Amino acid sequence: MLENETLAEEKSVIRPLMVSDKETVSQYCPSFRHMLFGFEAQDVSCSMVVPPASEIEFLLFPGVKIIEHPLLRFPLFYLQNRKNLFDRIEDVRPSIVHCLGTARAMLAKSIADYFDIPAVITVNSTDVWYPLRGVIRKKFEKIIVPSMRIAEGLVKHFPKEKITQINVGTFADESSSCFSSTERLPSMIVPGKFDNFNDYEPLLNAIRHLTVDGHEFVVILMGSGRAEKEIREFINQTGLIQTIAMTPLIRPLRSVFRGCDVFIHTNCLGKFDPVVIEAAGAGLAVAAERKNLEEFLIDNSTAVLFDSTDELSIYAALQKLLEDKIMAKTIAGNLQNYLRTNNSISTMIRNLMNIYTETLKPSFSAKLL
Repeated sequence: MLENETLAEEKSVIRPLMVSDKETVSQYCPSFRHMLFGFEAQDVSCSMVVPPASEIEFLLFPGVKIIEHPLLRFPLFYLQNRKNLFDRIEDVRPSIVHCLGTARAMLAKSIADYFDIPAVITVNSTDVWYPLRGVIRKKFEKIIVPSMRIAEGLVKHFPKEKITQINVGTFADESSSCFSSTERLPSMIVPGKFDNFNDYEPLLNAIRHLTVDGHEFVVILMGSGRAEKEIREFINQTGLIQTIAMTPLIRPLRSVFRGCDVFIHTNCLGKFDPVVIEAAGAGLAVAAERKNLEEFLIDNSTAVLFDSTDELSIYAALQKLLEDKIMAKTIAGNLQNYLRTNNSISTMIRNLMNIYTETLKPSFSAKLL
């Protein structure tokens, strides 16, 4: 009996094991870093399972154990990879599994089952792959979402009582970078995954017409993708080579954003985009697709919204920001103030700790029986 109580008490200590995929780590890199630092500040021992080459160099710091899996990327080594993973996880003795994104939900479930510990999951989109819905519904105790719009979209698939909103934590700079320098050309930045040229053609045409109408500015397309060659050809053929530059993803993002004025959010991936929060924290004015999942983007208050399929709509939104710099700086400041009030890192950590504690309580009680 005493041994059972000791085991239960051991498992009631909060030691989260984060499980995520390469794409989610890349998108949420600044947010993960804030989260891991927050746990360390609370003396919470944390570890993370990610695929090899997941840009973990931006997450590394003392106190967090990074476990890469699979080490051998061949189907024949499945059992060896699995044993290697569980052996390394056993060293960190996790008490709860937190799956970040749905791509590795099955792996998170396997870990939770093997170690007989509860699991929670963060879902960043309303579009959850059908075969995973049953797994998430049955295995994960809590479904964490970064916005109410995602919560509203998930209630048709999952019990409402399981869904909890926790805002992505960040910090807002003391000053705003939006049109802070009169000595440089206005600059706009579009981070993205450039896989489909059609997703970006209306934006590119709107930029072309703005330059034809005499507006002077520069645009940075930051990222990569299958349509990169086609986009470069469009830039060359339309004479936009002096206006648009394409670059790979550059980190840290906050430092990049501090040199820009406007952030263009196309929402081509149809997911919650934490990069918007980093841009807003740096004080950029945000021009965003109207059908986004970030409810804090309110037209003419914290952002200027447009229809990403309508060239004229994009043109009007960008023209408004270029011609009315006072308005642009105002909405940038409004969004920074919103983040200070609603997206603090300390609040995010406190809410996560509450979720973990609530999830561990039933497990702790069951171990004592």
